[in-house]
Amino acid sequence: MAYALDQKVEVYAQAVRGLLDLEPHPEKRLKYLDFIDIYANLDDNQRQDYATRYPREAAEMSGFAERFIEQGKQKGIQQGIQQGLEQERLLLSRQARKRFRAEVADRSAPLLNRIERAGTLADLAEALLDAADGEAWLAALRQAVD
Repeated sequence: MAYALDQKVEVYAQAVRGLLDLEPHPEKRLKYLDFIDIYANLDDNQRQDYATRYPREAAEMSGFAERFIEQGKQKGIQQGIQQGLEQERLLLSRQARKRFRAEVADRSAPLLNRIERAGTLADLAEALLDAADGEAWLAALRQAVD
């Protein structure tokens, strides 16, 4: 695409405006905005000029990107929490296997998988240590699930 250097900001604005008009999907908008940014390669002064001359587009894309990034962060946090819970469940299952043998650990696994709170799993770690036998552990686990 050929354009004069002094038209760079205008071309960038037209590309962003076209993206806003034509692409409704948020993930694709963000991806295509990255392509536009890479291709345009605006310097800081040109970005400032763009924000001044095209405040609606700049604000909309900036707000959109911030919202989308925040959603990504929240999703990442949730995935991290889920991975942490899974690791805690796995550890409790391994400890139950070591302490009470495979049969008790196998019976524990479905119950552990129903627990969604880290605090409950931490309490169960103590219950596992305090349980006199596998049946006492399973009883504590059932109580936590109910």
